[in-house]
Amino acid sequence: MRETPAIEAGAPALEPVATLSPTPISQPQGGAFEADAGGDEWPWLPIGGAVALLALLIAGLFAWRRRRDAYVPEIERPVIVPPTRPEPVALAEALQLRVEHDKLIRSAAFATLKYRMTLINRTDTALSDISVGLDLASAHAGAPMEEQIATDAGALEKRHEIARIAPRQSVTLEGQVQLPLAQAHVIRQGRYPLLVPLMRVGIEGPGKGALLKTFVVGQGAPGGGRVQPFRLDEGPRSYAPIAQRELA
Repeated sequence: MRETPAIEAGAPALEPVATLSPTPISQPQGGAFEADAGGDEWPWLPIGGAVALLALLIAGLFAWRRRRDAYVPEIERPVIVPPTRPEPVALAEALQLRVEHDKLIRSAAFATLKYRMTLINRTDTALSDISVGLDLASAHAGAPMEEQIATDAGALEKRHEIARIAPRQSVTLEGQVQLPLAQAHVIRQGRYPLLVPLMRVGIEGPGKGALLKTFVVGQGAPGGGRVQPFRLDEGPRSYAPIAQRELA
């Protein structure tokens, strides 16, 4: 039989240790953080942390929707636009016309005028497909002016065709034109029968409208301003120099 050890005198007495019985933790009824089917439980979060988590979830949702709904532009094949051509200007502005006359020869049946004309392109664009028509008429005080000068309505005989005039360049044409004396208007000044020739020029081309010019032709110095008519009672002969004056 074992002996019970003796307790020394003066030693403190041992107090009995209280035994804690486990108290079950009560869970909120119908709470959002109840255990799932597998038995795992959500840890409790402080209220501030739950609000922050909710804000992060909402921000992420909006960011995802923006990426999903972002418009991706469709890249189309570039359209080649042809260069625009400058609108053609009026031919009367694009062309400058200079006319000179060598001489006038009068026979018994015709008055023949020899001319030299220069066409100057005043633009920076080439002019193409230019046609020059002209004839020789005669002035008469009793005839309407529209019947004596070059107009859009009057058709002039085509004398020259020019394929192209380069920018700021010129082309010189030479030729002669005749007027049957039987068809000429004769102006009487006292007992003298007089002839006043009219050279009519019509130029057509790529510009708007036509370039129309009418020149009174007579005896005198070129550029002198005075033009004298031709007498028809002197018999056939040749006249030089020849002057001209443009009708406005």
